[in-house]
Amino acid sequence: MSVGVEALFTSALGLQLPWVVEDVKLDTDKRRIDFEIGCQGKAMACPACKAAAQPVHDRLRRSWRHLDFFQFEAWLHCEVPRIACAGCGKTTQTPVPWARPGSGFTA
Repeated sequence: MSVGVEALFTSALGLQLPWVVEDVKLDTDKRRIDFEIGCQGKAMACPACKAAAQPVHDRLRRSWRHLDFFQFEAWLHCEVPRIACAGCGKTTQTPVPWARPGSGFTA
């Protein structure tokens, strides 16, 4: 049974749906690995008031420096969803699992 490199790194990074690694770019000359992470959710809970099933308003591209993978400098890139909430009226960026306090994901 073959496991795709994206599925392998989704698991290695400890990501759970709706977050998945969509692409991995390895540059051995620069000793760098870049992960493109996607959020597959079309509707999510509002980060501000927790109202369920609110639509994704837009997505903002962000990048984070991750702890090294082996000897490679690692970067996470993601178009992070912002939620437009009908309940509280706010448009709020969805928190990402690798950037929360104490997550241990990033340097």
